[in-house]
Amino acid sequence: MLHIAAGPAENHQTAPLSRGCAIGSACRGQLSERIGRRSPVPKPQPSDGGPVTLRTIADHLGVSVTTVTRALKGGERIGADTVEKVKKTAEELGYVRNLDGVKLRTGQTFVALTFLSFSSEEEIGDSGSVGLLNGIHQRFAGTEYSVRAVPVTTDEIGLDRVQQVVKGRNADGIILDHTRPRDERVQFLLEQNVPFVTFGRTDLPQPHAYFDLDNEYAAYQGTKSLIDQGYGRVAMLDADLRYSFVGQRLKGYRRALFEAGIAYDPALVRHIDLSAPVARNTAIDLIGAKADAFVCVNELVFLGARAGVRQALGPAGDSLGFSLRTGTNIGNYIGTPLNTSYYSRSDAGWNLADLLLKRLDGADVSDCQRICKTELRVSEGQTLLG
Repeated sequence: MLHIAAGPAENHQTAPLSRGCAIGSACRGQLSERIGRRSPVPKPQPSDGGPVTLRTIADHLGVSVTTVTRALKGGERIGADTVEKVKKTAEELGYVRNLDGVKLRTGQTFVALTFLSFSSEEEIGDSGSVGLLNGIHQRFAGTEYSVRAVPVTTDEIGLDRVQQVVKGRNADGIILDHTRPRDERVQFLLEQNVPFVTFGRTDLPQPHAYFDLDNEYAAYQGTKSLIDQGYGRVAMLDADLRYSFVGQRLKGYRRALFEAGIAYDPALVRHIDLSAPVARNTAIDLIGAKADAFVCVNELVFLGARAGVRQALGPAGDSLGFSLRTGTNIGNYIGTPLNTSYYSRSDAGWNLADLLLKRLDGADVSDCQRICKTELRVSEGQTLLG
């Protein structure tokens, strides 16, 4: 298990996104005004050795402990001036929240657990989970949570591990990836009422928190870009259909073909293990089926397919087209014309963490569902006809 400490800082509610609404603004203003009318409060002096508590801060400012608590949590129903004064006083006094005490009182762990799939392929390696973790860590930095990552292979369902975490109360919230249409992990977490968010959607009737890319659009975008460049036998190399995103991508691929008046040929669609050697061999086979372009699900598949094309066709293979869904700028460094459907993996991780924090704060599931579109990037020198 990989442990990443998010580091000491203030409560996660202070992180940037949506600000508070106008509800209760009159109360906040009155409270700030009352504090402002009090006699000037002398600059707090460091504690004389005893622990600085919420009561210590409240006594210095002449406000209630409840006001101090709300201000330190982000200012719910508290005026901005009050929040600023409370936080400044807390810092000057050297206040540090006693998480051990909170854990004992509430049973919270202040741990967010991520179950991220990784490829066991070793020819090239896969940096996908690293990018996600980077974004997750960025969002949790400045909160009281630490992040722990549990790596699972893409072949694992991981239900038993999720069950162990929940039964052992080892985390307050969970992040999952590689969802399936009837995902057993998601069903279990819904039944246990555990805060969680998934990277991907499901077909379960119960709503749940998720962040996802518009996978149908990404595949449509990539396929159409190749068709617009004049390719007519566009093959698709993708993951196993048991994953939700694969079915979505197949819809996008077929839609692009249909709009261009190109008949769908199932012989050009291959669902494979996500490894470069398998992609290379599959591409060689597809060359025999007259494929002239490839829509690839990730970098590993693209690099393998490109190697297969060069092995089968030699220099003539440079005329074939490639499209790739990616979270990197790989197209700038490989010397092969390439269309990419881009969305930053780090941004994806940030969104996953942000939604989990919202769920931990009690936000409704309907407010914790996001779908983002990819950005089409075409290599220099490539031209779209459409």
